Amino acid sequence: MASGRDKHRQKSKGKSLFGRIEPNQTGKAKRPSGKQGYTVVNGKLVSSNDVGALLRQAATTVERRKGHSAKKGQITVTQKSTNVKKTVKSRPTRPSRPSRPIKSHGAPNNLVISTNEDVSRKLLVFSNLELGVNHDNLKSVLEELSNASIARVRVRDLPSGSSTANVWLSRPTAGELERVRKYFDGALVDGRTIKVSTVPESSAGLSY
Repeated sequence: MASGRDKHRQKSKGKSLFGRIEPNQTGKAKRPSGKQGYTVVNGKLVSSNDVGALLRQAATTVERRKGHSAKKGQITVTQKSTNVKKTVKSRPTRPSRPSRPIKSHGAPNNLVISTNEDVSRKLLVFSNLELGVNHDNLKSVLEELSNASIARVRVRDLPSGSSTANVWLSRPTAGELERVRKYFDGALVDGRTIKVSTVPESSAGLSY
């Protein structure tokens, strides 16, 4: 027994501490990988674990789908445009009817009608003036304010406590008479609101 121990000691003296330590073999053993599958890619049998081949197959499938959808869209658009053209061409165009000239029967009518009113015998009547107005002073004021040429002015006092003035323009026209009338109608003269109207000369005597 003693000789056996001496032999074991002699053998172990040649190893260092690291050489006498053995790795732990009690850990869990690696599980064997499952069965390897196979698939067909582009007519070739490849391993199902070949990620590169599977990615290439997926990319090819996507490109085919895109190309198929694009072709379908183009066909649809082409068919629609073709149908529109066919529809337009199939509609017959109706010829436009030429306009017929209007024929006048009988002799031409030489009647000439004028709606222009004769204003050469019209005048302006200023009502509600103050009593005692001088006709010369009134003429000067009217010409200065309206820039109109006045031929004459006649003033008459009324029993109602106001006076009326008839005013004749030197060159009466419809536009000039209306302009002067609008300018003075409703004006305040000596604290009185006057009224101006256009009347024929034949009825001017009624103002007196």
